[in-house]
Amino acid sequence: MSRPRLHIHAKLLMAFSIILLPVLILLIAGFLSDLQRTRQTILVSQSMTARSVAVQVSEVFDSAIGLGWAIAQDPMLRTLDPQVLDPHLKKMVTHSPLYDSIGVYDANGVNRGWGDPSQPATPRLNIRDRRYFQQVMAANVPIISEVLELKRPTRTGLVACIPIRGPQGTPIGVVNIMIRSEQLAYRFVDARLQQDQMIFLADSQGRLAFHTGSSHLPYRQSDALMELGALREAASGIGRQLDRFTNPFIGDEHMGAFAPVPRYPWAVGVSIPRDVALAPLFSELRVKLLAFTGILLLNALLAFVLARFYARPVHQLRAAAQALERGDRDATVRIHTGDEMEDLGNAFNAMATEVIRREEEVNALHKEAERQALELAAIIASVPDGIFLAGRDGRLVGTNPSGLRLLGLKSYSEFERSLPEYLQRYDIRHPDGRPLEAKEMPVLRALSGETFTDAEIRLRSLDGKQRLLSVNGAPVRDASGQIILGEVVIRDITARKQAEDDLARLLDQELALARIGQALVSEVELERIAQVFIEQCLHSLGVDALGLWLAEPERQELTLIASHRLGVREQLHHLPFDAPVLTAHAALTKHIQTVEDTQSEEECPASCMLTEEPFRGIAALPLLSQDRLVGVMTCCTYAPRRFSSRELEFYSTVGRLFAVAIEKARLFQQVREALRLREEFMSAAAHELKTPVTTIQTWAEMLLHHEDSTPRQKKGLTAIMRNTRRIARLVEHLFTAVRMAPGPRTQEHETFDLLELIRERVENLARTTENPISIEASGPLFVQADRQFIGDVVTHLLENAVRYSFPGQAIEIKARRQDEEVVVSVHDQDPGIPPERQPHVFEPLYEPLPPGAQGYTGVVGLGLHLSRQMIEAQGGRIWVASSPEAGSTFSFSLPLVPAPSGRDFSPSRSDEDLARPSTG
Repeated sequence: MSRPRLHIHAKLLMAFSIILLPVLILLIAGFLSDLQRTRQTILVSQSMTARSVAVQVSEVFDSAIGLGWAIAQDPMLRTLDPQVLDPHLKKMVTHSPLYDSIGVYDANGVNRGWGDPSQPATPRLNIRDRRYFQQVMAANVPIISEVLELKRPTRTGLVACIPIRGPQGTPIGVVNIMIRSEQLAYRFVDARLQQDQMIFLADSQGRLAFHTGSSHLPYRQSDALMELGALREAASGIGRQLDRFTNPFIGDEHMGAFAPVPRYPWAVGVSIPRDVALAPLFSELRVKLLAFTGILLLNALLAFVLARFYARPVHQLRAAAQALERGDRDATVRIHTGDEMEDLGNAFNAMATEVIRREEEVNALHKEAERQALELAAIIASVPDGIFLAGRDGRLVGTNPSGLRLLGLKSYSEFERSLPEYLQRYDIRHPDGRPLEAKEMPVLRALSGETFTDAEIRLRSLDGKQRLLSVNGAPVRDASGQIILGEVVIRDITARKQAEDDLARLLDQELALARIGQALVSEVELERIAQVFIEQCLHSLGVDALGLWLAEPERQELTLIASHRLGVREQLHHLPFDAPVLTAHAALTKHIQTVEDTQSEEECPASCMLTEEPFRGIAALPLLSQDRLVGVMTCCTYAPRRFSSRELEFYSTVGRLFAVAIEKARLFQQVREALRLREEFMSAAAHELKTPVTTIQTWAEMLLHHEDSTPRQKKGLTAIMRNTRRIARLVEHLFTAVRMAPGPRTQEHETFDLLELIRERVENLARTTENPISIEASGPLFVQADRQFIGDVVTHLLENAVRYSFPGQAIEIKARRQDEEVVVSVHDQDPGIPPERQPHVFEPLYEPLPPGAQGYTGVVGLGLHLSRQMIEAQGGRIWVASSPEAGSTFSFSLPLVPAPSGRDFSPSRSDEDLARPSTG
């Protein structure tokens, strides 16, 4: 790209202008410094005014609260008699012109005294729902309300609310002193230092109490500055200065300062229009700019005179150079300025003489080059591969007849085109279909100095056929090593590559079917199935892009769930069946839809393309499961694609496999949702049962032990306690069942002595049962598991033995080593579990004994079911053995672990003591 052309006049003018540029910079810098200093001075002055007004506002609030305290201490107010208070308050308002009215309200917020001479006392106001009233009654301290819309009469103002305390010091009512906004504004309007200065007061929310720029501020405009952050910060106690903000009432720009009101969450603001405050400074700037403009014009005149003097010899040189270019060998110049310009003219005359001599030498060399070029052309024409040469500017400058045939050209007149034109005309791409950028063109790679071999590109010839080419390239250098040409040699390998691709595609298809079948068996998540499906189909189907839509027949709509390099437009993520898109047409007809070349079809079902990518071949495959539409798969290729019957049959096979996989994933999701709902129900039921059961059990125990009751009543209370304990255990089992539900479990594994745990649980249960419990074990038995879980299992098995044993019958619990495991067994003397019911005893809420059988209790629970889940979660196993003659024995096993080192684990009892039965 050439630089902009400037005449000598313009250059001299620019030089003189540049000389004045520092002056302009200093002028601007001085103005900016003065502007900053002036703004800071104004902001400091306004900040001082704001703080002064804030102190006065604080005094007004203190005065109002002081008056309120004085009124609240008046014994007359404690009567809360309107007949007495109304005239008394009106008299007080007359002597306090700052306040609009004074009202007295009882503890319910009802007006009991009204002191506004201009407004009637009735109907009596009720301020129970007012926020300031509720705060005073709750805190028993006076407050200043936020800006309010006063109703009698309607205006903007605020209220000082002071509690009236009774004999006990608690509030029995409040005194409200109302201050109108315009009264406050009149009080502070004289605090302005300048005529255009504005003062405004805002509460903690940023709502204006008054603004001197709006003498009668209605309530609906009091929120004009609520979004001003500096005002809210000042109300929170942090003073701020703003160089620029917009006056909401006039719309002009202001600058101002904001100060907090001492002891109150209010803020005072002082502002002034920017144009008024900075007017003197800008007036001074205009005078300086006028002076600078005069100096600039004087310099421009001087530059123009000098330019005309030096332009004449330059024009002579240009005319002589143009004549020399046209072939005039007598072109010379005569310049007599006595300076460097005269030396330049003499040098030009010498150059013209040398150019004439060099021209004769070039003509001789040109004839020799033509002879060598003819010889080289004959050699290149005999090469079967296409040879292309590119100049340093990247344009193709030569090829052989094989190159013309490769490009589909008939003559060299059609050959000379720019690289972007070749990219667009022949749709040159990478082998994988990605567009080839101009900098990736082989000729440019050769011109950059790169030597490469066997690089592959894809080209679409003028007849529309796709060709795969193998390219070799290298730079051509001159004697000095400079690159003068880029050379590439191209060979058409389409047929060879097609044969290789067909063989690879068959292998990929077989491998893809195997992997899709494996995913169908092993995967249950829809996202994972779609990922595997896309990965396999991209290789086996030989496509460039692929998308999967899931069918929703109820809504007659397709939803995109996965895609690869498709670039689908946002509105086609949800696709109606009747949309003018090939994918929707396949869903509507339930048949494969194909378009071999979108650019040659007169009426293409894919007239509304899925993407703006230049896809040529498209196939939409409905995914059917037992003739029911599950989804649609759409495949796209950049090149035109003719789909053979064998390919369509393979597509159908893949589609059926994927449809089955989707159905399986949906069924899995439904099962998982059902399990989640079951767990939520069990958790909710357990939670709702626990509180009332605990309440019933507590009251029954209190009545049984702390009330004088008849034997019949005691018997009934005992029955209530026994059954509530049973329900409580069932609730605990429900909680444990929810905790043991499938999914991530939180367990605290530790190494402990299982024998100690068994002894603890036996001692706890022995206090509540008439059945003697004996323990038979030897030595410590260490396991690594969740101690609470294993303890619950022991308790469940002991409770089950007690439930099905007659009162007084012995229960035996044994713990022994067996290979690398510890086996714990609980034996009772129940009537025995029928063989056909034994496989189901660990199912939830299952009764081991049938109704009517000896020992049938009619009580079902989750203890055995939870025991199996807990033991299996610790890596153990649990089982039952039962017969009518020998009773039932429930056993579980856990892996043994070595005893922890550094501690004496000698049993507290001797082995002989452990071997003897111990009664609980």
